[in-house]
Amino acid sequence: MIFWFEYGSTYTYLTVARIDALAASADVVVDWRPFLLGPLLKDRGMAQGPFLGNPPKLDYMWRDLSRRAQAYGLPYRKPSVYPPNTLLTARIGTLAAMQGWCDAFTREVFRLHWTEDIAIGTDDNLRRALTTLGRNPEEVMVAAQSDANKQLLRAATDAAEAMGLFGSPSFTIGDELFWGDDRLEDALAFAQSPGRPAAGQA
Repeated sequence: MIFWFEYGSTYTYLTVARIDALAASADVVVDWRPFLLGPLLKDRGMAQGPFLGNPPKLDYMWRDLSRRAQAYGLPYRKPSVYPPNTLLTARIGTLAAMQGWCDAFTREVFRLHWTEDIAIGTDDNLRRALTTLGRNPEEVMVAAQSDANKQLLRAATDAAEAMGLFGSPSFTIGDELFWGDDRLEDALAFAQSPGRPAAGQA
């Protein structure tokens, strides 16, 4: 199962905090795949995203996140920065995905953002997360800014668009798409199904 995510997505925090335990229980292997949601939304005339420019919906989103985090037993602190600048974080996440540590990196940057209000995309967030993982921040940031790595993130974003993704978190099993943290369990159940269609099949 591919877990597609945008680092600036609010509801993705709930999935990042839950997916490992649920996937292990379901015996489903998860491929963490960062992508940039902004270009997809811009192409569809939603450059501000689903919440900015709609104060009632934005207020609801914050309250809903708080309720859902409480229901899941997850730590939660409303971040003071919204939306965060996630481009460099996504580039590092792309590099980490190639090297096999994207899940650990993503959990830590989200934890810092959502429980300590150390905003995703800031130098403090990135350096603390990378240091916690035993990575050299300077080396990682230089590698993440390479043309080759930038191309990988663009390719992942293009692939997400080709798959018909329109939000984060999203989950794909073959050609089947599930969207939203509240569909995580459904996606895992589908991934377990012995009769599920393979990619390219109806």
